[in-house]
Amino acid sequence: MTLSLPGAGPEAIPPEIGLEKILLFPYKLAALSANLSGGDPTYPISIELSLTSRCNLECRWCSDARLRQLCPDRLTIEHLASLFNDLAQGGTRGVTIEGGGEPTLSPLFESAVRAAVKSGLAVGLITNGTALFRPGLGPELYSLFQWIRISIDASSQQQFKNLKGSDLFEKVLTNLAVLASLKPKPVLGIGYVLTNLNDPPALLQALAERVRTLGADYLHLRPVVDHRDMESSENLQILSQSARDDFSINLGALTDNLPSGNDGLPCLAHSLSAVITADGSVWLCGRLGSEPAADAIGNLLDNSFSEIWSGQKRKSQIKMAATAQYCRRRCPQCRMTKYNRLLDRLKRFKTRDFI
Repeated sequence: MTLSLPGAGPEAIPPEIGLEKILLFPYKLAALSANLSGGDPTYPISIELSLTSRCNLECRWCSDARLRQLCPDRLTIEHLASLFNDLAQGGTRGVTIEGGGEPTLSPLFESAVRAAVKSGLAVGLITNGTALFRPGLGPELYSLFQWIRISIDASSQQQFKNLKGSDLFEKVLTNLAVLASLKPKPVLGIGYVLTNLNDPPALLQALAERVRTLGADYLHLRPVVDHRDMESSENLQILSQSARDDFSINLGALTDNLPSGNDGLPCLAHSLSAVITADGSVWLCGRLGSEPAADAIGNLLDNSFSEIWSGQKRKSQIKMAATAQYCRRRCPQCRMTKYNRLLDRLKRFKTRDFI
């Protein structure tokens, strides 16, 4: 399990992205364990929603580039309001507004956030942090978010420019400080895709200290995917020295998210989340959405989320994903692998009446 790193006391905040979060949802864990064929009928805990395929950066490792080409912006606020009500009634707890593109560039961004909150859903945001504030879009909106993670992916202005095609590094950090001053303040994270071009430990440690000082709550590092030539082999355990009681560092994803082929296991954990792209497509798995042979399980322009979730196309894909052979052949590196490992371990216990 991914736990807080050494150096932080027992009251330290935990990493906000970790395997142990599944324990907050015992009903979902029970549903997954009871439906080991993969046919869990319960709604996802949260969904990942892309509002737009537009982006103002050019990250060299972008794994959504192909998917963005396939998913033009087609959702309307009417589609979204209906979706949010459906999700809330079905038991979904939260909506992460994120890529394909940069969500704050969407003309629907503010209205979508307010509609989700009105429906009773919690909202989170993954953003590149460059376009948070503009005329008509002020800081007040961001107090509605339970959490915000800024994908900075660079430790210096020069790295940011080289890897993301922009010189907005300092602007992103300034925007982070504004978010940290909000009342109520959302949980603030810094996302960092680790490559062999941005992995010097000393620079990363300096970045960790700086973002902590500016008000970030955690730093989350994850491996680059779909670009074997850019993978890092750097040992970053030195970063544990920057963990504090109010600032956690999550290195777990660097190993948890590394295996491809779902580590040779069937995928039973896909129903923890659902991915909806800017054209209204609903995907069983967001990572498979970038695969040429993959297909969405439905589209919100044609059917409700409830109809798609209980529909035949999802059931057919569930049967395929429930075979280890399919996953070994098709699955790229994926954050759901760690949950599938957990489910595999649970079903192997023989002394089930003892702790």
